Amino acid sequence: MTNDDLLTLTQNCMNLTELSLVGCRFLNSESKDTIQFHLTFRMELDLSDCGKVTTKGVTSLMICQALEDILLRQNGLRIDRNFIIRATSRMTLLRKVAVDVCDAKDGDFDLPDFPDRNFSRIVKIARCNLKRRTLDSTKSGPCTTPVHVETLILTWDSKKLSRTVVKERL
Repeated sequence: MTNDDLLTLTQNCMNLTELSLVGCRFLNSESKDTIQFHLTFRMELDLSDCGKVTTKGVTSLMICQALEDILLRQNGLRIDRNFIIRATSRMTLLRKVAVDVCDAKDGDFDLPDFPDRNFSRIVKIARCNLKRRTLDSTKSGPCTTPVHVETLILTWDSKKLSRTVVKERL
């Protein structure tokens, strides 16, 4: 899918409640403008593994205040450290945020304090390590690729914050 395809889709499907753009590598940072102006209702948005969607950061998504779930994983090192805190404070209907430490501009994310959580219930932060791929070598040597090692899952209920670490299978 390209930015033009996304624009056509959002103009012709006004009642979307879920949009998964996983693996749409032809989208770039301009696609966030389409999302920002055309998807202003309650929905889930999955922009995982979309190549260059976050090359100019994700600040423009903050205007999509009706988003309930947002998944931004494996999109590049451009997500600010305070993204989770800003998203949960500005996007008042946001229930779930999923990000990847490999995409954090500063190497990690700050977490919201429990009293400031607003409507958010779940935050998932995937942690990864760089692994060498020997089968896919280039002239300059073996490539490295991020491999998910574990996911930190924070869940809030009306009384407490729970932290769970889920190990990924390699």
